[in-house]
Amino acid sequence: MLFDALNDERVGRYIGGPDVTTVEALYARIEHLRQGPSPQARQSWLNFAVLLDSTVVGRVEATVHSGIAEIAYLIGPRYWGQGFGREAAGLLLEQVSLEGVSDVWATTEPDNVASVNVLVQLGFRESEAFAAPPLLSYDDGDRIFHRSDEPPAR
Repeated sequence: MLFDALNDERVGRYIGGPDVTTVEALYARIEHLRQGPSPQARQSWLNFAVLLDSTVVGRVEATVHSGIAEIAYLIGPRYWGQGFGREAAGLLLEQVSLEGVSDVWATTEPDNVASVNVLVQLGFRESEAFAAPPLLSYDDGDRIFHRSDEPPAR
């Protein structure tokens, strides 16, 4: 169950607090995500559980808006350092591409070395805040990463 994978204080270290607090809160969040964003938001959401056989080990998500996608991923601590974040985020990038989006962004806390490594391994490059479009996931001080599958302009 997703709750079991993410019910660990270490998961919230870089995201401002715990990802899950109770099973009931998790179910409420899942229901909110299932309903999707309001039409006024002009965005779409891609949300997936990360499975190892039949065990949920984490989650990945993308918010598509304004011609870009912002990705995020959380893997349970028992599965850290085994490549699940990279693999799951890579599959998420494939899904984002199928949605017709090639301009992808991610933000992370400056000290989250593991997340930075995942992004770099997936071909993201660090970007300055002034060069980024308005990002829904950006908090002051975050590191910003960008990946584009479009050929560079000549």
